[in-house]
Amino acid sequence: MLEELVQLHRAGRLDEAERGYRQLLAEHPDDAEVLHLLGILRAQRGDLPEGLRLVTRAGELAPDNATCQHTLGELYLSERKLDEAAQAYEQARVLNPNLSAAHAGLGQIALLRGEVDAAESHFKVALRADENDVQALTGLGNVAMARGESQRALQLLTQAAELAPDDPLIQTSYAQAMLDEGMLDFAARALDNALAVKPDYPLAQVLRGDLHVRKGEFAQALPIFESLLARDEQVAAARTGLGDIARAQGRHDEAVAQFDEALRAQPGLHVAAIRRADSLARSGRVAQAVDDLRWHIASHPDSVKAHIGLAQLLTQSDRYDEAVAVWQAAEARWPDDVNVKAQHALTLDRAGRADEALAQAELAAASPRPAIAMLRARGALLAGDPAAAVQRLQRIDEQQLEGKPPLLARRRQRLLGLAFDGLEQWPDAIAAFMQAQRMTPGALPELASLDEAARETLRQLAGDPVLAEARGSAPLFLCGLPGSGVGQVAALLADQPDWFVRRERFEAVPDFINAAFDPRLAQPLDQATLAVLARRYRRPLDRAQVADATRVVDWIPVLDARVVPAIKRALPGARLLIVKRDPQDMLLDWLAFGWSQGFAMPDPLSGARWMRLAATHLDEAARMLPTFRADPDALLATGGSAARRQLGEFLGLDDVVWGPLARGARKGRGGLPNRFPAGHAAHYREFLTDAFTALDG
Repeated sequence: MLEELVQLHRAGRLDEAERGYRQLLAEHPDDAEVLHLLGILRAQRGDLPEGLRLVTRAGELAPDNATCQHTLGELYLSERKLDEAAQAYEQARVLNPNLSAAHAGLGQIALLRGEVDAAESHFKVALRADENDVQALTGLGNVAMARGESQRALQLLTQAAELAPDDPLIQTSYAQAMLDEGMLDFAARALDNALAVKPDYPLAQVLRGDLHVRKGEFAQALPIFESLLARDEQVAAARTGLGDIARAQGRHDEAVAQFDEALRAQPGLHVAAIRRADSLARSGRVAQAVDDLRWHIASHPDSVKAHIGLAQLLTQSDRYDEAVAVWQAAEARWPDDVNVKAQHALTLDRAGRADEALAQAELAAASPRPAIAMLRARGALLAGDPAAAVQRLQRIDEQQLEGKPPLLARRRQRLLGLAFDGLEQWPDAIAAFMQAQRMTPGALPELASLDEAARETLRQLAGDPVLAEARGSAPLFLCGLPGSGVGQVAALLADQPDWFVRRERFEAVPDFINAAFDPRLAQPLDQATLAVLARRYRRPLDRAQVADATRVVDWIPVLDARVVPAIKRALPGARLLIVKRDPQDMLLDWLAFGWSQGFAMPDPLSGARWMRLAATHLDEAARMLPTFRADPDALLATGGSAARRQLGEFLGLDDVVWGPLARGARKGRGGLPNRFPAGHAAHYREFLTDAFTALDG
């Protein structure tokens, strides 16, 4: 009978197998073999505490059973109890020196601890004992990934999948591991193998459904989950899958209901609790999501995934101090888990606690996460070691960034550019900066050339009568070319008491200033038309509850001079503040640091030509509106009181306040510079000759 139950177990018919195991135990409660098998089954169903209890009891009854000790190690490893897992694997190895799986388990522990060399050694020992050890080959593939050796990783992982194509349990376990790593193609291949042998294998079917959900193929996933429910197999996992579909489609109430059903079927199913919290948060119930996930952790304190889910939820809600506290608790419970250390470092970085983040990143140095390598590279740059930064950044394999947010790859290239700049390798710096520019999606706004006739027409239009009944104080328009440092000046103005800086120009509904140029504005405008333009301009300020008396700074990223006559007439008293630096410095800073509005430089020469055209629009605007030109290098310098006094006179202020926003704007992410010092472009003159020449016309 036991052999029949084992076959049911291997076929994924877990309900039938469990009933049979429990029936045998009712007759023979101290049967170590049955206790061992039932413990494995309970762990497969997500009930790790009971699985551990059963396998521990089996080990006590059969202390010489190496396989039982190995299973105990596997379960401890699932709970991230690395010391206990290592002890069990060592005991299994003592009992059976030829048990390659024990070495593979020790390799997994070493990998989790960030001890890549030790992990590789254990996996190689396992392979010498059994050249077909799938776990050892998979482990070596993970070692290769941690080292950025993507081709070798691909070779090893493919070999592992091909070794046991006819074993559905091994293939399904392999597929689960690949899904956990986000390697969907490998997972699909393993599931194809498992289902080719056993088409009705429930474990493989539920993972196939999960794979479809991750790819957004909901129509293919839905019948799989419904079929499992109809057969009363893998109920909790199927309910979780249905919840995932509803969550992905924005039906969050339905998703929460499905996750609740999953947790009723299997209270310890951590993934259902985590995704339930995510659905609650996405539907605006963040407080409930946090509270419910905290309750789940209190009931299941040994779930590292639940701790990670809670910390990530708090981070997404900008509750950084609470998130850091969760990471600290997780580190105390799982001190050797490199992933926990890495995510802790990244949360500290998002919280703006740069020094702590860098220190934590060094503790997570063995993490394969590209973001950790970038954080450590940033630390090397701040420490004045650009060579170390280059080394850390070049270890990141391009394939590790596939499927990640584009910002991550763009940040890597900019860091590389800064590191090459620090090494005075100017051509390499330009190449890295341009690669980052190519990863920026925004195309440059189109601007018309202004001949002398067009300029004369604009000046005539600007001289027509202004709006007779204007409302509110006249705005100050803040403009600056990319690389000018205009964002830093915006921060300085935002520090002034009772001033409002409008920054959302490319997010809000456009008005006549930031919309595509309307040719009707080139015609004489009557008072009624001017009043309409003024109302449209004022509408977003009213929504933001900006009082009429409040001084408004309107940050215009790109000013088309053709709208300035309408501005002057519809908003009487409007003035212009232009932020300007040396053109070559501006072009270099745009190339290196990007543009805050997200517009990409096609290439240095095209960028220079566009900058020159945009500068002519600003110059023409300055002929029509009262204008002050500010040099941020002088304005924001420690000894820049004279420049700030001149600006204050233009603004009508007795004193320009030097506040926290202006101080914070002087540095970029994590303390790195967000612009080069004045004159730095001279280093690039030989390599950007055509672009610099174009700036001068």
